[in-house]
Amino acid sequence: MIRRIQRPTLFFLLIIGLITLDACRKKYYATAEDMAEYGWVLYETKDYLNSNAWFNDAILKDSKWKDGYNGLGWSYAKLMVLDSSIARFNTGLEKVQDAWNPTDIHSEILAGLTFAHHANKNDAKAIQFGRTFLDSTVKPLEPGWVFSHDSLLNYLDVRVILAASYFAKGKFDSTIIQVTVILDSLNSSDVAITDTTLEGRRQMAAQITGLQKLLFQK
Repeated sequence: MIRRIQRPTLFFLLIIGLITLDACRKKYYATAEDMAEYGWVLYETKDYLNSNAWFNDAILKDSKWKDGYNGLGWSYAKLMVLDSSIARFNTGLEKVQDAWNPTDIHSEILAGLTFAHHANKNDAKAIQFGRTFLDSTVKPLEPGWVFSHDSLLNYLDVRVILAASYFAKGKFDSTIIQVTVILDSLNSSDVAITDTTLEGRRQMAAQITGLQKLLFQK
């Protein structure tokens, strides 16, 4: 004989079913923030292609989502699609960051533009955004800015890019200033090369390259 389910039990099962269905719907309808967060998860595992796709979905979901453009800029840069990287970073600069987000996304975009323009061999733009980045960080020396999705990347990397860009533009005084700040921040016993003769410039270039390699390992 088939037993009938009592009305209170049936009502309880219906409620559980509705809660489960509602939870599934919430998981299905991912927000732009959810998509961007997963994009960063992929970015941190060096899956830049899929990371880029998730960031793209994030800005399609919400065209005002600043961190989505930030992620697109960085992932495009890693894929060496530099014009697209710069374009997405520039769009991101115009967006307003949500007040509750503790990450300084604006500074991350400025740092990204510094790297992307330098890689794109536009040293004037690299200097422009590098200087703006340094002005935007509250404490550029202590404790200093660190990229929230790659702890190896920090404010000293921006400074060494500035040094390289100043060198490429023949602004050796500015190059020396940046190299001096980097060496002081590293508590290095080395001093910046100040000789601007042909041989001095060769040594200066070698010093900048050496600092880039050193910072990459830290």
